[in-house]
Amino acid sequence: MDPVEAPTRSDPVAAALSEMVGGPVGEHAAGHPWWSPTRVLLGATALVLGAGMLSKGACVSSGWSKDTQPYAELCWTSLAGRPADSSTPPHVATWLESLAGLFPGSGTVSTTAGLAVLLAALALLATAVLVRVDVRRPWAAAGWAMSPVLLVHWLSWELVAAVGVAVLLWGWTTGRAWLAGVGAGIGAAFALPVAVAFVGVVAVGGRMRDRVDALVAAAAAYVVVTLPGRGHVEDPDVGSTWLLLHQVGAPGSRTFRMTVSLVVLVVAAAAAVRVVRRAARPTVTSCAQVGLLMMVAALLVSPTAPPELALLALPLAALALRRWRDLLVWQGCQLVSWAITGWWLGDALAPTVTDDDRAYWLAILLRVVGLLWLAVAVLRDASADDDAVEVGRGEADPDLDLLADPGHPRA
Repeated sequence: MDPVEAPTRSDPVAAALSEMVGGPVGEHAAGHPWWSPTRVLLGATALVLGAGMLSKGACVSSGWSKDTQPYAELCWTSLAGRPADSSTPPHVATWLESLAGLFPGSGTVSTTAGLAVLLAALALLATAVLVRVDVRRPWAAAGWAMSPVLLVHWLSWELVAAVGVAVLLWGWTTGRAWLAGVGAGIGAAFALPVAVAFVGVVAVGGRMRDRVDALVAAAAAYVVVTLPGRGHVEDPDVGSTWLLLHQVGAPGSRTFRMTVSLVVLVVAAAAAVRVVRRAARPTVTSCAQVGLLMMVAALLVSPTAPPELALLALPLAALALRRWRDLLVWQGCQLVSWAITGWWLGDALAPTVTDDDRAYWLAILLRVVGLLWLAVAVLRDASADDDAVEVGRGEADPDLDLLADPGHPRA
């Protein structure tokens, strides 16, 4: 079995940050008997979830009852009445709200806190699952567990869909086709772009019988979850590029949107084929890369794309990308887009600009740039000759005196 990849030796960003605690892990370092990657990342996830709860504190005193304050202070959450009115979750979400109502207290804050406990358990489950997707790269799950996007967006129904994506990846890459289908079906019930990513993931590796099993399981799970009902959005809504085009006066008919969406998905599929052909054999990384390309295409053409929808791409991006730099660039664009969108919805820009949608256009542009960065990063990594770059390998350590210590392992 290949050795477990150490992030501080394969990722420049992780290597640079590790200098604060002594530098990259050594060649002969032994792992701690108790602090396994799973335990460390579960702890990191818990800290991120706690920080995410604190970030919503500005809305607690008002109970999310004010019209624009949650947006202006960037503390809105889809769990508290769907204030952004972006996309409607399946009707089973109301059952979860009823379950959360059993928690002590009453009102919006109490219900939101109860839902937060349920969703936090799902987020921890996703971390435990992602650690096990690639046995050579368990620390790749840190891209999910320590993500700024997870911090600000996990209090949303889109988290359920993101956990479905994590289960999809784990099930398919470990030979559990039916489990992959169940994860995809539940995820698609909460956010339809998951269905597009499902097609990309199951296209890599596996047998035709496995694909059929996964498809049947996905269809069954989707029907069961949506049988009580599922909301949908016909017209372009907040976060969508189609709303931007509508505001600038571009054609916005349903036929036009469907045509452009089909073209984008075909281009993504062609790029996915290129990734598969570049890979010598199906791997976990190539599977996640193809799924990510299809997810990016789906998010670009989605008729509704609230900031929380970025959670869907997070599990795929964590496993698909080799560089934290690429994850951070995408998330930086996403977070700035989220902030501007909130200020626009909350009329926080009104004292400066009245009835001007250009701030929203900038937010959408940043979101699109971030998604395209993910696609370019996948294609670049797929074209690289080496799977990973060993930091400190192949050239001398700049802080090492070669003449005094030519036999040093980092020389």
